[in-house]
Amino acid sequence: MAENQDGQEKSEDASQKRLGDARDKGQVAKSTDVTTSAVILLGGMAVFLLGADIINTMKSFMGYILNNATTLEITDQNVIKYYPELLFFLAKIILPTGLVIYAIILASEIWQVGLKFSSKKFTELENYTKIFKIGAGLKRIFFSSQSIVELIKSIAKMSIIGVILYILIRKKIENIVSMADKPFTELTNEMADITYSLVLYVGMAYITIAFSDFLYQRRKFKSDMKMTKQEVKEESKQMEGDPKIKQRIRSLMRSRMRKLMIQNVAKADVVITNPTHFAVAIMYDTQNMGAPIILAKGADFIAKQIRDKANEYNIPIVEEPPLARALYHNVEVEQEIPENLFRAVAQVLAYVYGLKKKKFN
Repeated sequence: MAENQDGQEKSEDASQKRLGDARDKGQVAKSTDVTTSAVILLGGMAVFLLGADIINTMKSFMGYILNNATTLEITDQNVIKYYPELLFFLAKIILPTGLVIYAIILASEIWQVGLKFSSKKFTELENYTKIFKIGAGLKRIFFSSQSIVELIKSIAKMSIIGVILYILIRKKIENIVSMADKPFTELTNEMADITYSLVLYVGMAYITIAFSDFLYQRRKFKSDMKMTKQEVKEESKQMEGDPKIKQRIRSLMRSRMRKLMIQNVAKADVVITNPTHFAVAIMYDTQNMGAPIILAKGADFIAKQIRDKANEYNIPIVEEPPLARALYHNVEVEQEIPENLFRAVAQVLAYVYGLKKKKFN
């Protein structure tokens, strides 16, 4: 099981955030052998299947050189004369081949990692400081387990390709030896046939190697990206916020809402109590409200604060324990009184309005 620098076990699968951050930094599961094998096989096949014009151009150029080898004079004037023709010849060969190979490289890279720009690969400071850590780089190259794996892979690749080349050359040895006695046209065809066979067999072998390496790189990347339990907790804190801070914010918000609720008691028409455990402040504006609403409610200490506020503003306090409990448990602050409790609340309000009327009379 993989471990981090502190020796903690990486037992948890990488989160989407960790994978996304790694991708932004250019860290992805990718095998260079996939790209190499695609260039060898697909690029070679493209040149042979689609590059008849290139081969004919090479034939014409080589034929011209060989037929006029004895008469060509290399002088300053001739060099200037042949220079544009040579550039045109090279462009006809290199540009089509280069574009095909570039397209193959791009397609193989996109196939492995998708199409997304690594936004932090060249912007974060740590990516530049790694350049100056020569000791760590040398240690990683010569003494790490990764370097040993890469060495074994290189030896295996060279061995497989060497065996293929040996078998192919042994099979074609008679044709290779007899090439010196063949005319130019047959010589070119023979060389193309040998090259085609070489590209085909080496490319197929390399694809097998590349596929194995691709699976290995994906497995290794998944293992490298694993997280410790502590890293999972830290990431959760970063994404959701520190639970202690969130709890403190919620506490402050509740305190602020409670103070605002207590202040609203000053607008109430009546406070209904249990008498000590519950207190509910009610307001009813007959002109603008369809039903009475609860301005504040609370139990125990908050109930005492509501009663104190009511006494401060001379708001009537009515003891109705069953109604106080029902209102406290079934109706939220700033909600209208439901129909099943409306009659009981209306009776209390009528009683309060009656007291006020007697007082003014």
